[in-house]
Amino acid sequence: MFWIVTIVLALLTGIILLKSNILFHKETREQFLHALEKFLEGTLRPIDGQPGGMQIDFFFKGQSFVYEDVPDRGFKEEARKGYLKTVVHADFTLYFTEKPRSTTMRTDVFISSRIPDGPTRPDAWVALPPSLKGLDVQTNNIRLANKLLANAKIVDILLEFRNIDSRGSPSMSWRIMDGMMILEFHPAGGKIPNYHDLTGRISSIEDYLKEFVKIVRFFKELLPE
Repeated sequence: MFWIVTIVLALLTGIILLKSNILFHKETREQFLHALEKFLEGTLRPIDGQPGGMQIDFFFKGQSFVYEDVPDRGFKEEARKGYLKTVVHADFTLYFTEKPRSTTMRTDVFISSRIPDGPTRPDAWVALPPSLKGLDVQTNNIRLANKLLANAKIVDILLEFRNIDSRGSPSMSWRIMDGMMILEFHPAGGKIPNYHDLTGRISSIEDYLKEFVKIVRFFKELLPE
């Protein structure tokens, strides 16, 4: 009887230790990137001119995408962040800020947005939907920005990428820079989307890709080649 109890206890201890090793095993960055490369059916390679940076080139629903995995230099300890990118429209720039500090940010980018209280000219300023209250828009094409933000389905997608900090200040993880649509996966776990969640559930990137494809389709229908 004593030996039976001993064997049972040994087996239980082994099972507990095995589960503990599984639970506390931390996947390396290389393992994550190779797993993501396989999931996306893409090609993993170093980012030219960016030490420590890696990218995966791939296609989704016929659209060319890039996922970039780079060090976050702002952290004392080593941290990483990711960027999902695809081209939507050459030379178009649109991104959000909490509030403007001046009338222009660059010679080709203007801050001019407000929540309208009546009809406005399509090129007078960017008409912000009430759901984006607290944010301002910087863009180099007011007319195109208004067409984008007048689409309720597009605005619903953008709201998925909005963050509000402990002070109540809003920010946006999504932007378009010089024709490139970009979604940032933040190193900090408190923001959406974030790098930690992506590494914990690789398949979640497909949800963001589906939303990107909807925005790409909007531009293709609006500006056919």
